[in-house]
Amino acid sequence: GSQISSVAVAWQVYEITNSPFQLGLTGLFRALPVLIFSLPGGVVADRMDRRRLLIITQALAAVLALVLGLLTSTGQVRVWHIYAVTFLSGAVGIFDAPARTALIPLLVSSEQLASAYALNITWRQIATLAGPFVGGIVISAFGISTSYYIDALSFFSVIICLAFMRARPSPPAEKKESPFQSVQSGFNFIRENSVILGLMSMDTCVNFFGAYRSMMPAFARDILGVGPAGLGALLGVPAFGALLGSGVVMALGNPKHKGKLILWVTWLYTVGLICFALSRSFALSLLIVFFLGFVDAIGETLRDTLVQLITPDRMRGRVKSFDQVFMSAGIYLGHAQMGTAATFFGIPGALILGGSLGSAAVLLVAKFARSLRNIEN
Repeated sequence: GSQISSVAVAWQVYEITNSPFQLGLTGLFRALPVLIFSLPGGVVADRMDRRRLLIITQALAAVLALVLGLLTSTGQVRVWHIYAVTFLSGAVGIFDAPARTALIPLLVSSEQLASAYALNITWRQIATLAGPFVGGIVISAFGISTSYYIDALSFFSVIICLAFMRARPSPPAEKKESPFQSVQSGFNFIRENSVILGLMSMDTCVNFFGAYRSMMPAFARDILGVGPAGLGALLGVPAFGALLGSGVVMALGNPKHKGKLILWVTWLYTVGLICFALSRSFALSLLIVFFLGFVDAIGETLRDTLVQLITPDRMRGRVKSFDQVFMSAGIYLGHAQMGTAATFFGIPGALILGGSLGSAAVLLVAKFARSLRNIEN
Protein backbone atom coordinates (compact mmCIF):
# COMPACT_ATOMS: atom_id res chain seq x y z
CA GLY A 1 0.00 0.00 0.00
CA SER A 2 2.73 2.48 0.91
CA GLN A 3 4.66 1.72 -2.29
CA ILE A 4 1.53 2.28 -4.37
CA SER A 5 0.96 5.57 -2.54
CA SER A 6 4.56 6.73 -3.07
CA VAL A 7 4.14 6.32 -6.84
CA ALA A 8 0.89 8.30 -6.68
CA VAL A 9 2.54 11.10 -4.69
CA ALA A 10 5.41 11.46 -7.17
CA TRP A 11 3.06 11.39 -10.17
CA GLN A 12 0.62 13.85 -8.64
CA VAL A 13 3.28 16.37 -7.58
CA TYR A 14 4.76 16.39 -11.07
CA GLU A 15 1.30 16.57 -12.65
CA ILE A 16 0.40 19.62 -10.52
CA THR A 17 3.71 21.49 -10.74
CA ASN A 18 5.53 20.27 -13.89
CA SER A 19 8.66 21.06 -11.85
CA PRO A 20 11.52 18.58 -11.28
CA PHE A 21 12.65 20.77 -8.37
CA GLN A 22 9.30 20.53 -6.60
CA LEU A 23 9.23 16.80 -7.33
CA GLY A 24 12.60 16.52 -5.60
CA LEU A 25 11.23 18.33 -2.56
CA THR A 26 9.12 15.27 -1.74
CA GLY A 27 12.38 13.52 -0.85
CA LEU A 28 13.28 16.37 1.49
CA PHE A 29 9.94 16.12 3.29
CA ARG A 30 10.51 12.36 3.69
CA ALA A 31 14.02 12.93 5.07
CA LEU A 32 13.26 15.68 7.58
CA PRO A 33 11.18 13.52 9.97
CA VAL A 34 14.02 11.00 10.17
CA LEU A 35 16.42 13.66 11.37
CA ILE A 36 13.91 15.32 13.73
CA PHE A 37 11.95 12.45 15.27
CA SER A 38 14.20 9.35 15.23
CA LEU A 39 15.47 9.67 18.81
CA PRO A 40 12.08 10.55 20.37
CA GLY A 41 10.61 7.63 18.42
CA GLY A 42 13.02 5.24 20.09
CA VAL A 43 12.22 6.59 23.57
CA VAL A 44 8.47 6.16 22.99
CA ALA A 45 9.00 2.60 21.67
CA ASP A 46 10.78 1.70 24.91
CA ARG A 47 8.14 3.29 27.16
CA MET A 48 4.92 2.10 25.54
CA ASP A 49 3.47 -1.28 24.77
CA ARG A 50 4.87 -1.77 21.26
CA ARG A 51 1.87 -3.55 19.84
CA ARG A 52 -0.41 -0.75 21.02
CA LEU A 53 1.97 1.88 19.63
CA LEU A 54 1.93 0.14 16.25
CA ILE A 55 -1.86 0.13 16.22
CA ILE A 56 -1.81 3.89 16.85
CA THR A 57 0.79 4.61 14.14
CA GLN A 58 -1.01 2.44 11.59
CA ALA A 59 -4.32 4.17 12.33
CA LEU A 60 -2.73 7.62 11.93
CA ALA A 61 -1.09 6.57 8.66
CA ALA A 62 -4.44 5.30 7.38
CA VAL A 63 -6.09 8.63 8.21
CA LEU A 64 -3.35 10.56 6.36
CA ALA A 65 -3.74 8.38 3.25
CA LEU A 66 -7.52 8.84 3.46
CA VAL A 67 -7.10 12.63 3.67
CA LEU A 68 -5.06 12.69 0.46
CA GLY A 69 -7.62 10.45 -1.23
CA LEU A 70 -10.52 12.73 -0.25
CA LEU A 71 -8.67 15.92 -1.23
CA THR A 72 -7.86 14.38 -4.62
CA SER A 73 -11.39 13.05 -5.19
CA THR A 74 -12.93 16.46 -4.46
CA GLY A 75 -10.38 18.36 -6.57
CA GLN A 76 -9.18 20.36 -3.56
CA VAL A 77 -5.65 18.97 -3.39
CA ARG A 78 -2.70 21.39 -3.60
CA VAL A 79 0.97 20.58 -3.66
CA TRP A 80 1.46 21.86 -0.10
CA HIS A 81 -1.16 19.35 1.06
CA ILE A 82 0.97 16.55 -0.42
CA TYR A 83 4.15 17.91 1.19
CA ALA A 84 2.42 18.21 4.56
CA VAL A 85 1.01 14.68 4.43
CA THR A 86 4.38 13.33 3.25
CA PHE A 87 6.10 14.96 6.23
CA LEU A 88 3.47 13.76 8.71
CA SER A 89 3.51 10.23 7.25
CA GLY A 90 7.28 10.19 7.62
CA ALA A 91 6.96 11.32 11.24
CA VAL A 92 4.45 8.55 11.95
CA GLY A 93 6.79 6.04 10.32
CA ILE A 94 9.65 7.12 12.57
CA PHE A 95 7.63 6.14 15.64
CA ASP A 96 6.50 2.97 13.88
CA ALA A 97 9.90 1.56 12.85
CA PRO A 98 11.61 1.21 16.28
CA ALA A 99 8.50 -0.39 17.76
CA ARG A 100 8.17 -2.77 14.81
CA THR A 101 11.82 -3.88 14.97
CA ALA A 102 11.84 -4.19 18.76
CA LEU A 103 8.61 -6.20 18.79
CA ILE A 104 10.01 -9.08 16.70
CA PRO A 105 12.24 -10.55 19.49
CA LEU A 106 9.09 -10.75 21.66
CA LEU A 107 7.32 -12.85 19.01
CA VAL A 108 9.96 -15.49 18.20
CA SER A 109 12.76 -17.31 20.00
CA SER A 110 16.39 -16.17 19.69
CA GLU A 111 17.11 -19.19 17.45
CA GLN A 112 14.39 -18.04 15.03
CA LEU A 113 15.36 -14.37 15.06
CA ALA A 114 17.61 -14.41 11.96
CA SER A 115 14.89 -16.19 9.96
CA ALA A 116 12.28 -13.71 11.22
CA TYR A 117 14.34 -10.70 10.09
CA ALA A 118 15.13 -12.43 6.78
CA LEU A 119 11.41 -12.99 6.23
CA ASN A 120 10.78 -9.35 7.08
CA ILE A 121 13.31 -8.22 4.46
CA THR A 122 11.89 -10.68 1.90
CA TRP A 123 8.38 -9.24 2.14
CA ARG A 124 9.73 -5.70 2.09
CA GLN A 125 11.61 -6.42 -1.13
CA ILE A 126 8.50 -8.04 -2.65
CA ALA A 127 6.53 -4.90 -1.81
CA THR A 128 9.32 -2.73 -3.26
CA LEU A 129 9.22 -4.71 -6.49
CA ALA A 130 5.46 -5.14 -6.88
CA GLY A 131 4.17 -1.90 -5.33
CA PRO A 132 5.33 0.59 -7.99
CA PHE A 133 4.19 -1.76 -10.78
CA VAL A 134 0.72 -2.14 -9.23
CA GLY A 135 0.66 1.58 -8.46
CA GLY A 136 1.21 2.47 -12.11
CA ILE A 137 -1.64 0.18 -13.17
CA VAL A 138 -4.00 1.54 -10.50
CA ILE A 139 -3.26 5.18 -11.42
CA SER A 140 -3.76 4.61 -15.13
CA ALA A 141 -6.92 2.49 -14.70
CA PHE A 142 -8.69 4.06 -11.71
CA GLY A 143 -6.99 7.38 -10.95
CA ILE A 144 -4.71 8.77 -8.26
CA SER A 145 -7.32 8.93 -5.49
CA THR A 146 -7.91 5.16 -5.70
CA SER A 147 -4.21 4.60 -4.93
CA TYR A 148 -4.59 6.53 -1.68
CA TYR A 149 -7.74 4.63 -0.73
CA ILE A 150 -5.96 1.30 -1.31
CA ASP A 151 -3.11 2.51 0.88
CA ALA A 152 -5.55 3.48 3.66
CA LEU A 153 -7.26 0.10 3.44
CA SER A 154 -3.91 -1.72 3.69
CA PHE A 155 -3.21 -0.07 7.05
CA PHE A 156 -6.49 -1.35 8.46
CA SER A 157 -5.52 -4.90 7.50
CA VAL A 158 -2.32 -4.46 9.53
CA ILE A 159 -4.33 -3.17 12.50
CA ILE A 160 -6.47 -6.32 12.39
CA CYS A 161 -3.32 -8.49 12.42
CA LEU A 162 -1.93 -6.52 15.36
CA ALA A 163 -5.19 -6.89 17.27
CA PHE A 164 -4.85 -10.69 17.15
CA MET A 165 -1.10 -10.73 17.76
CA ARG A 166 0.15 -12.04 21.10
CA ALA A 167 3.68 -11.09 22.16
CA ARG A 168 5.62 -11.93 25.29
CA PRO A 169 5.44 -9.07 27.81
CA SER A 170 8.44 -6.77 27.78
CA PRO A 171 10.19 -5.64 30.99
CA PRO A 172 8.77 -2.47 32.56
CA ALA A 173 10.13 0.78 31.19
CA GLU A 174 12.49 2.99 33.17
CA LYS A 175 9.83 5.49 34.20
CA LYS A 176 12.10 7.48 36.52
CA GLU A 177 14.18 8.75 33.61
CA SER A 178 13.30 11.93 31.77
CA PRO A 179 13.10 11.64 27.95
CA PHE A 180 16.50 13.34 27.68
CA GLN A 181 18.00 10.88 30.17
CA SER A 182 16.49 8.00 28.20
CA VAL A 183 18.16 9.22 25.01
CA GLN A 184 21.43 9.70 26.88
CA SER A 185 21.32 6.22 28.38
CA GLY A 186 20.67 4.77 24.92
CA PHE A 187 23.65 6.68 23.54
CA ASN A 188 25.85 5.53 26.44
CA PHE A 189 24.82 1.90 25.87
CA ILE A 190 25.85 2.09 22.21
CA ARG A 191 29.09 3.92 22.99
CA GLU A 192 30.09 1.30 25.56
CA ASN A 193 29.14 -1.67 23.37
CA SER A 194 31.95 -2.15 20.86
CA VAL A 195 29.96 -4.59 18.71
CA ILE A 196 27.00 -2.26 18.11
CA LEU A 197 29.23 0.81 17.79
CA GLY A 198 31.44 -1.02 15.30
CA LEU A 199 28.46 -2.15 13.22
CA MET A 200 26.88 1.31 13.13
CA SER A 201 30.19 3.01 12.31
CA MET A 202 30.91 0.55 9.51
CA ASP A 203 27.41 0.89 8.06
CA THR A 204 27.58 4.68 8.12
CA CYS A 205 30.94 4.75 6.34
CA VAL A 206 29.93 2.24 3.66
CA ASN A 207 26.63 4.06 2.99
CA PHE A 208 28.35 7.45 2.96
CA PHE A 209 31.19 6.54 0.60
CA GLY A 210 29.28 3.99 -1.51
CA ALA A 211 25.97 5.72 -2.31
CA TYR A 212 25.98 4.26 -5.83
CA ARG A 213 22.21 4.43 -6.39
CA SER A 214 22.31 8.24 -6.42
CA MET A 215 24.52 8.09 -9.54
CA MET A 216 22.55 5.35 -11.29
CA PRO A 217 20.86 7.66 -13.85
CA ALA A 218 24.31 8.85 -14.94
CA PHE A 219 25.62 5.29 -15.21
CA ALA A 220 22.57 4.28 -17.25
CA ARG A 221 22.65 7.20 -19.69
CA ASP A 222 26.28 8.28 -20.00
CA ILE A 223 28.36 5.19 -19.23
CA LEU A 224 26.28 2.15 -20.18
CA GLY A 225 24.08 3.96 -22.73
CA VAL A 226 20.90 2.03 -21.89
CA GLY A 227 18.43 4.87 -21.31
CA PRO A 228 15.37 4.89 -18.99
CA ALA A 229 14.51 1.22 -19.53
CA GLY A 230 18.02 0.20 -18.52
CA LEU A 231 17.84 2.52 -15.51
CA GLY A 232 14.71 0.72 -14.31
CA ALA A 233 16.50 -2.62 -14.61
CA LEU A 234 19.60 -1.36 -12.78
CA LEU A 235 17.44 -0.06 -9.92
CA GLY A 236 15.15 -3.11 -9.77
CA VAL A 237 17.57 -6.02 -10.10
CA PRO A 238 19.18 -5.47 -6.63
CA ALA A 239 15.78 -6.27 -5.09
CA PHE A 240 15.85 -9.70 -6.76
CA GLY A 241 19.32 -10.23 -5.30
CA ALA A 242 18.00 -9.19 -1.89
CA LEU A 243 15.21 -11.76 -2.14
CA LEU A 244 17.77 -14.50 -2.75
CA GLY A 245 20.03 -13.19 0.03
CA SER A 246 17.27 -13.17 2.63
CA GLY A 247 16.23 -16.63 1.43
CA VAL A 248 19.76 -17.89 2.08
CA VAL A 249 19.64 -16.57 5.64
CA MET A 250 16.27 -18.26 6.21
CA ALA A 251 17.74 -21.52 4.90
CA LEU A 252 20.71 -21.20 7.26
CA GLY A 253 18.39 -20.58 10.21
CA ASN A 254 20.63 -19.25 12.98
CA PRO A 255 24.20 -19.16 11.63
CA LYS A 256 27.13 -19.01 14.04
CA HIS A 257 29.96 -16.46 13.90
CA LYS A 258 27.61 -13.71 12.74
CA GLY A 259 30.26 -11.05 13.34
CA LYS A 260 32.72 -12.57 10.88
CA LEU A 261 29.97 -13.19 8.33
CA ILE A 262 28.87 -9.55 8.54
CA LEU A 263 32.43 -8.32 8.02
CA TRP A 264 32.94 -10.61 5.02
CA VAL A 265 29.68 -9.78 3.21
CA THR A 266 30.12 -6.04 3.86
CA TRP A 267 33.66 -6.17 2.47
CA LEU A 268 32.38 -8.08 -0.58
CA TYR A 269 29.76 -5.35 -1.02
CA THR A 270 32.46 -2.67 -1.21
CA VAL A 271 34.42 -4.77 -3.72
CA GLY A 272 31.21 -5.08 -5.76
CA LEU A 273 30.92 -1.28 -5.83
CA ILE A 274 34.39 -1.00 -7.39
CA CYS A 275 33.55 -3.71 -9.95
CA PHE A 276 30.34 -1.88 -10.89
CA ALA A 277 32.27 1.36 -11.41
CA LEU A 278 34.72 -0.44 -13.75
CA SER A 279 32.05 -2.28 -15.78
CA ARG A 280 31.17 -1.06 -19.28
CA SER A 281 28.90 -4.00 -20.07
CA PHE A 282 25.18 -3.68 -19.28
CA ALA A 283 24.82 -7.43 -18.72
CA LEU A 284 27.81 -7.51 -16.36
CA SER A 285 26.52 -4.44 -14.52
CA LEU A 286 23.16 -6.14 -13.97
CA LEU A 287 24.96 -9.18 -12.58
CA ILE A 288 26.99 -6.97 -10.23
CA VAL A 289 23.99 -5.03 -8.87
CA PHE A 290 22.20 -8.38 -8.36
CA PHE A 291 25.22 -9.43 -6.28
CA LEU A 292 25.15 -6.12 -4.36
CA GLY A 293 21.50 -6.69 -3.42
CA PHE A 294 22.31 -10.29 -2.45
CA VAL A 295 25.16 -9.51 -0.03
CA ASP A 296 23.46 -6.37 1.29
CA ALA A 297 20.37 -8.37 2.34
CA ILE A 298 22.52 -10.99 4.08
CA GLY A 299 24.47 -8.30 5.90
CA GLU A 300 21.37 -6.34 6.91
CA THR A 301 19.61 -9.44 8.24
CA LEU A 302 22.60 -10.59 10.27
CA ARG A 303 23.27 -7.06 11.59
CA ASP A 304 19.68 -6.62 12.77
CA THR A 305 19.70 -10.07 14.36
CA LEU A 306 23.01 -9.57 16.16
CA VAL A 307 22.09 -6.12 17.45
CA GLN A 308 18.74 -7.36 18.78
CA LEU A 309 20.35 -10.38 20.45
CA ILE A 310 22.86 -8.30 22.41
CA THR A 311 20.51 -5.41 23.23
CA PRO A 312 18.31 -5.71 26.34
CA ASP A 313 14.63 -5.36 25.55
CA ARG A 314 14.29 -2.11 27.51
CA MET A 315 16.84 -0.51 25.10
CA ARG A 316 15.75 -1.96 21.75
CA GLY A 317 13.62 0.98 20.61
CA ARG A 318 16.34 3.53 21.36
CA VAL A 319 19.08 1.47 19.73
CA LYS A 320 16.96 1.18 16.58
CA SER A 321 16.31 4.92 16.58
CA PHE A 322 20.05 5.67 16.80
CA ASP A 323 20.57 3.20 13.98
CA GLN A 324 18.05 5.15 11.88
CA VAL A 325 19.99 8.37 12.49
CA PHE A 326 23.30 6.69 11.56
CA MET A 327 21.78 5.18 8.41
CA SER A 328 20.08 8.42 7.37
CA ALA A 329 23.28 10.40 7.88
CA GLY A 330 25.19 7.91 5.75
CA ILE A 331 22.61 7.71 2.96
CA TYR A 332 21.51 11.33 2.60
CA LEU A 333 24.96 12.86 3.11
CA GLY A 334 26.38 10.11 0.89
CA HIS A 335 24.28 11.34 -2.03
CA ALA A 336 25.81 14.81 -1.69
CA GLN A 337 29.30 13.36 -1.21
CA MET A 338 29.02 11.19 -4.31
CA GLY A 339 27.84 14.11 -6.45
CA THR A 340 30.68 16.30 -5.20
CA ALA A 341 33.32 13.61 -5.74
CA ALA A 342 31.98 12.93 -9.24
CA THR A 343 32.64 16.56 -10.26
CA PHE A 344 36.34 16.10 -9.41
CA PHE A 345 37.05 12.46 -10.29
CA GLY A 346 34.29 11.57 -12.74
CA ILE A 347 31.37 9.28 -11.94
CA PRO A 348 33.27 5.94 -12.12
CA GLY A 349 36.25 7.45 -10.28
CA ALA A 350 34.01 8.71 -7.46
CA LEU A 351 32.53 5.24 -6.96
CA ILE A 352 35.94 3.53 -7.13
CA LEU A 353 37.16 5.94 -4.44
CA GLY A 354 33.99 5.40 -2.39
CA GLY A 355 34.24 1.61 -2.63
CA SER A 356 37.91 1.73 -1.63
CA LEU A 357 37.22 3.96 1.39
CA GLY A 358 34.26 1.78 2.38
CA SER A 359 36.48 -1.29 2.14
CA ALA A 360 39.09 0.42 4.31
CA ALA A 361 36.39 1.19 6.90
CA VAL A 362 35.39 -2.49 7.03
CA LEU A 363 39.02 -3.55 7.50
CA LEU A 364 39.53 -0.98 10.27
CA VAL A 365 36.44 -2.18 12.12
CA ALA A 366 37.61 -5.79 11.69
CA LYS A 367 40.99 -4.86 13.17
CA PHE A 368 39.88 -2.75 16.11
CA ALA A 369 36.45 -4.20 17.01
CA ARG A 370 37.80 -7.60 18.05
CA SER A 371 34.66 -8.40 20.01
CA LEU A 372 32.70 -8.24 16.74
CA ARG A 373 35.20 -10.45 14.92
CA ASN A 374 35.35 -12.99 17.72
CA ILE A 375 31.66 -13.20 18.58
CA GLU A 376 30.44 -16.83 18.48
CA ASN A 377 26.66 -16.36 17.99
